[in-house]
Order: sequence, then C-alpha cells, then structure tokens
Amino acid sequence: RQMCIRDSFKYIDALNNAKQIKMMFRFNFLCGMRCINFAYLQVKDVLNDDNSVKDIIELTPDKNKGSKKAKYYVNDEMKKFIKEYLSGFNLENREKFLFVSQKTNKPYNRNSISRIFTSIYRTFNMNCSSHYGRRNYITSLLTNGIDITTVKTLVNHSNIQTTAIYYNENENILKNVVNQLHI
Repeated sequence: RQMCIRDSFKYIDALNNAKQIKMMFRFNFLCGMRCINFAYLQVKDVLNDDNSVKDIIELTPDKNKGSKKAKYYVNDEMKKFIKEYLSGFNLENREKFLFVSQKTNKPYNRNSISRIFTSIYRTFNMNCSSHYGRRNYITSLLTNGIDITTVKTLVNHSNIQTTAIYYNENENILKNVVNQLHI
C-alpha cells in the first residue's frame, strides 16, 4: 500500500488544485487529522504571530469531531511542508482558509474532501476512505512501539478503547508481541 501512496502523489501532481490536495493528504498522514480537522484550517491555526509554524495546532470545537477542542502535534517534516505551502499566501490575513475550492472560492467541505480522497485511492485500486491516512498514522505509531496512551492523546481519542481497535487490527503488532514470548 505504501508504494501506492507514493504513486498517488505523482498522480495528484497532474490534478487541478494539486498543491492543496497534496497538503490535505499530508495533514491526514503526518498529523493524523480527519477531514473535518483540516477542511477549515486557517492561517491563524497553523502559524504563530511571528509566522513560524506552530508546534501544536489547537483546534476549536467547530473544527473537530464531537464538538470538542483538539490538539495535533506537528513534526519537523510537516512544518517544512506547511511553510512551503504558505509561501504564496498573504499571511496578513490570518482568517484565510488553507483549502479553498476554485469553483466556489469557499473552503472545501469534508464530504468533498472525502470524495477527492476516495477517487484518488480508487485510481490505484485501493478500497480506502479519507480515514486511511489517519489509520496509517495511528498504526505506524503503534507498530513503532509508541505506547497506546500516547497515541490516544496524539489523535484526540476520548476513549482508549477506540485507539485499541487500531492496535488489535494490526497483524504486524500482534506478530511482534507473540515473537517476544520465550520459555
């Protein structure tokens, strides 16, 4: 599947709004954000007053599932992508949305984003939804030995059982655990 993701970025380059779509994928895969989280991101959400990229993107309840605040931690790679993405933006307008439809000149809604993601995945015969990047983020953290409580915090799950679903579905994690048993 990873090879298909790399190929999908090459494919996206040929699409209208390629820059926006690639950035949406990055928020999904590198921050573990849902569509609702990045659909309405604004400059003020990702940049500090000095125009440096924030270490933590703090979202208001209207930009998160369940009408709760959320925090997403931004790694150095993602900071570089955000800075590059915003290089053409007028940063004086802190209210400007990061992702705007060319047709409507309004922010994409999460359903439109979901359709874009699904369409791209289908091009590569992947039966995935827009949640795939978030799932990949969570299982990658767990597979790399990050404890489940930390992962729960990073992805803003209210209940650790929700995070445990990703753990229990990952065969690599389960094989690694079993291989640690010795008599």
